Amino acid sequence: MKFLNMFKKRQEQPQDETPVVTSITYSIDNTGEMFVDINIDDFDDESIDGLAQLISVISTVKCQLITIEMIKQAFSEEGKIAEYIGLISKIASNTASYTEELKQQDSSEEPCIKPSDMF
Repeated sequence: MKFLNMFKKRQEQPQDETPVVTSITYSIDNTGEMFVDINIDDFDDESIDGLAQLISVISTVKCQLITIEMIKQAFSEEGKIAEYIGLISKIASNTASYTEELKQQDSSEEPCIKPSDMF
């Protein structure tokens, strides 16, 4: 897996588009090599929050961990260790919130036919 262009500057966007502060793009070339392109507008709270939200919703743990490791390397190279620690804290908080939401959804959904109704 390769890491591409972590800190691309935001390109000018047309007036009618909502500005994007962070993005993660996964690609595979014709040889099967996987690429991850992570763009972050700045190291401000809005950008870090957005990146944390994106990482928190990655569904596979392996993909999430690989992405976090790449971000760790890039933040370290930029000397942004405090921002990285804040990011990890926000990812953990977001993941806990999402997990709690899923648990509440699961417990509130009852089957149409209860097993006890079958007898």
